[in-house]
Amino acid sequence: MTDERELDDGLAAFDHLSREMAETNRLLRAVRSDQATRNQQEQALSAEMRTALKQATGASQEALQASHAEIRSSLLWTGLMALLIVLVAFGGGYFFGQRSGWDTGHAEGYQKARNQEAAASWANTPAGQRAYGLDRRGSLDLLSLCQGNGWTTERQKGGTVCFPNADAKGNISGWYLP
Repeated sequence: MTDERELDDGLAAFDHLSREMAETNRLLRAVRSDQATRNQQEQALSAEMRTALKQATGASQEALQASHAEIRSSLLWTGLMALLIVLVAFGGGYFFGQRSGWDTGHAEGYQKARNQEAAASWANTPAGQRAYGLDRRGSLDLLSLCQGNGWTTERQKGGTVCFPNADAKGNISGWYLP
């Protein structure tokens, strides 16, 4: 009985081992199936990631190009505005400078006209007529510059005085009367 029992135990162990092997094979097939599914999922995710990466790269390049275009546009507008400001400042400076120069010129012109008017008014007086007569005869320069023969000039009381003296021969020169 022992032999039969041992044989039954051996058959039972072999049967148990067969079931264990079948279960192991089933689990191994399940693991392989799961592994294949995971590999497919990983490949699909990898393809999706590559597509998303390409899209993100393309979008970043488009954004970079758009920012370069925006920078160029901003620089162009900034330059144009600076040019406009310079032109307005130049125009304003020209306008105010020209106006100031015009006003100054008019003021100086009126002052000179007043001086000329006063001189013309004096020239019409008897003294002015006598001075004009001396000038016509050539004696005004002789008189005003103290250039007659033997005439001398001296500084007195902050001014210059002309003295008609006799020259070395005793001659005294004079001037023509108008």
